[in-house]
Amino acid sequence: MKKQTYTLVATMMFIAVIGVSSAKAQTGPTIMRVDIPFTFSVGEQTLPAGEYRVTCVKAASDLKMLQLREKAGGATVLVRTSSLTGNTHDNAQLIFNRYGEQYFFAQAWLPGNNVGMQARKSTREKVTIRELARVKRGPEVVAVAANR
Repeated sequence: MKKQTYTLVATMMFIAVIGVSSAKAQTGPTIMRVDIPFTFSVGEQTLPAGEYRVTCVKAASDLKMLQLREKAGGATVLVRTSSLTGNTHDNAQLIFNRYGEQYFFAQAWLPGNNVGMQARKSTREKVTIRELARVKRGPEVVAVAANR
């Protein structure tokens, strides 16, 4: 009887360890693929239009890092973000602020999640905002759908 109890407990522990290992393997970095049809700025860098792979690097942290990498292998940038609470989105998407013909990366949202990732405004975006404030023009928000 004692042997059966030990065997049962050992089997349950083995199943629990396997389950935890499988869950950890499935919670790797979040990756989105997105085709951005315009030149845009991220931080102090300007990136060309094209297909990008967006990876959330520090997913467990409140200060997440996003890596935007051009599919062609040319441009790569890391963006530090902070958490942003909003509406739940059905699809993954990137949000850009548009000032005239200039686009600035602003946010990233994952599907089924009401917590997004917001990038800090760059120096260049702040200057653009001040210049447009003089003529009483604000940004236009542009969303680009992403694939997971």
